Amino acid sequence: MDLIVTDKTLVAADTLRISLAAADGAALPSFKPGAHIELAFAGLTRRYSLTSAPDDPTQYQICVLRTEPSRGGSAWLHDRLAVGDRLSVSGPFNAFPLRLEARHSVFIAGGIGITPFLSMMAALARSAGAFELHYAARSGDRFLSLPDHPVAIHRYIDREGRPGLDITAILAQAPPDADLYICGPRGLIEAVRAAAAARGWPADRVHFESFGASLRPSDQPIKVHLALSGMTLDVEPGTSILDALLANDVWAPYECRRGECASCMTEVVSGEPDHRDVCLTEAQRSTSLCTCVSWARSSELVLNL
Repeated sequence: MDLIVTDKTLVAADTLRISLAAADGAALPSFKPGAHIELAFAGLTRRYSLTSAPDDPTQYQICVLRTEPSRGGSAWLHDRLAVGDRLSVSGPFNAFPLRLEARHSVFIAGGIGITPFLSMMAALARSAGAFELHYAARSGDRFLSLPDHPVAIHRYIDREGRPGLDITAILAQAPPDADLYICGPRGLIEAVRAAAAARGWPADRVHFESFGASLRPSDQPIKVHLALSGMTLDVEPGTSILDALLANDVWAPYECRRGECASCMTEVVSGEPDHRDVCLTEAQRSTSLCTCVSWARSSELVLNL
């Protein structure tokens, strides 16, 4: 569907809130807390959590952090998108559903990872559900403003000499039958999952969502050799290995495109992967990588494709 940009506002350091509505004022498809939409623009597709109220059919709202370095999406939305522009929007989709029936919910957010929790907390507040939020950011001006929920909301600043988020302490103090939700950088997700597993937290009560491939300043172009087909692909930083495969008509499995499901796991014949998924075990990482998000520390990779 094509939606119109009705508002574009800076709501925190390097973070925009973008509002979208139907051009004819028609009601938008409903969604459940934790859902996201996919935007198509400038030859790119990007997914963003919906931060607006699920019961408001007049608009969708998302928040977009300018990332450095950018793969192109956040910079384009910050610098070139204007009120009145049309965007192609797919969804809503929900790969991060909320269990409203949980006795207690613990939300752990890193930076822009707060976004899916906004609709989740609003839903729990309406239903009188018990929850707590632990929200970490690099500096105080990066926090998004939050509704005045009558629950425990803790903010942590990772710099400026103040202590950061203490995962072990948070989990130790949480009710033993709570559901745990994590969203943010890959390192945070992996650390919380590992700490929860160490405490015996049931896997079906640990929920997480990542943001997909992350571009790093040190990333260099790589050559990807396909052992079965004999093809060689030159892949530039900012293009995922999966996208390069698909662009060259190579059959490659995938689903989430965020390194969460392992559907795109592919055997590495040689080369040194730079793993950026949040789903593979260490044993799986010793032989394979997720093509949707991972990169390479070596200049070349040979994949069993």
